[in-house]
Amino acid sequence: MKEENRLYAGAARVCITPPADLFPIPHFMNHMTPGKPSVFSGKVREDIYFRVLIVQNERTRLVFAVMDLPGVPESAEVTQLIADCAGVPEQQVVYTATHNHSGLYADNVDFERIFGGEFTEKIRKYRKFLRELIPGAIRQAAGNLEPVRMGVARSDCFLNVNRNEKELGPKAGTYGFRNEGPADRDLYVIRFDRLNGEPLAVLYNYAVHACMMIHNNPEGLGTEISGDLPGRACRILEQGLEDRAVVLFTSGCAGDMNPLMMSRVNIVRPDGGIETRELGAAGPVILEFMGNRLARDVKKTWESVAEWTEHAVLWADKRSFSVSAKAVTKPFNEEPVEFRVGLMMLGSLAVAATNGEIFHAIGRRIKEESPYRDTMVITHAGQWTAYVKDDSGEGEYETAVREQIRQMLKEFAGAR
Repeated sequence: MKEENRLYAGAARVCITPPADLFPIPHFMNHMTPGKPSVFSGKVREDIYFRVLIVQNERTRLVFAVMDLPGVPESAEVTQLIADCAGVPEQQVVYTATHNHSGLYADNVDFERIFGGEFTEKIRKYRKFLRELIPGAIRQAAGNLEPVRMGVARSDCFLNVNRNEKELGPKAGTYGFRNEGPADRDLYVIRFDRLNGEPLAVLYNYAVHACMMIHNNPEGLGTEISGDLPGRACRILEQGLEDRAVVLFTSGCAGDMNPLMMSRVNIVRPDGGIETRELGAAGPVILEFMGNRLARDVKKTWESVAEWTEHAVLWADKRSFSVSAKAVTKPFNEEPVEFRVGLMMLGSLAVAATNGEIFHAIGRRIKEESPYRDTMVITHAGQWTAYVKDDSGEGEYETAVREQIRQMLKEFAGAR
């Protein structure tokens, strides 16, 4: 193997739990109390984090940056900030969010319109707080670079469920459980080990909404801050490794994928009506149970890595395209909506990344079409666009994104 392809990696984690002076702050509209949003009172179930992983060889540096938030604040500006701090062009950065519904909604300017001036002032203060933390995290990850070996593994994980109980009406989707519905069970794990065999960083990818604790309010104080299902699993794994490794979650195409258990559920009455119920004090128990189940599956998968490499070609590109306003569910919008799709290659591992909430069928077709056995898709990687509506295989978004990925794969093949 060429020495110029020798792999190095470094990682860092920094707490982004909002400062106390930002509370209380509106959380999200709550259909159980029409016209009245739920709020974050300041109760913290568990801290939330910004995690960064840098992977490089002598020629190329790639950056994965993940916020424990519903979406990425100031997508274009912060992507460029990360790129500048890491010393790379922005197409070599994936800036994404876990889509955690138990973190502040700092990415969606429509919320500023809905909730008004006080909310806007607090959110802008929080964005500034985040921008000030990011450079230090990037420097720490870059300063921790060391030789590594990389392994990739995939397994089936049965902790998600199709959420589209369409027969129950429009309110059912958020809290729905359609057990017989289609799902994407792929759990991908990329493991970077120090040369002594100790994990340095683990990145996992799974199609599940981080909405298990949405509106959870067991003490009547307001929604609690937490990392939700993936954030809890990350901390269980990191603490199990005595915080000597960083564990990052990236969301697959989870637009219609719920956690198998949630703190709020739909009850179908005998007359066919829908009642949404809070599980109250059971919510934190569910979080702990599901977090441990997901952590167990991730650990079992990383322990199954059969092939390791200390050398890999690294490559990245990004493309932009637009779809009509009718192709997405973005409110207050009548203009074309921009999407950015990226492709990163780590040896024979293909990582596609896109903004938007994407239904699992689209993600599965992207993976099935790829010439690479190991292909994963990261969503929420860029500006907020809401849901892509059409998952038929012929929708505006899917037609464009699959063509852009095909072109980038050809470009990569030609560059090798």
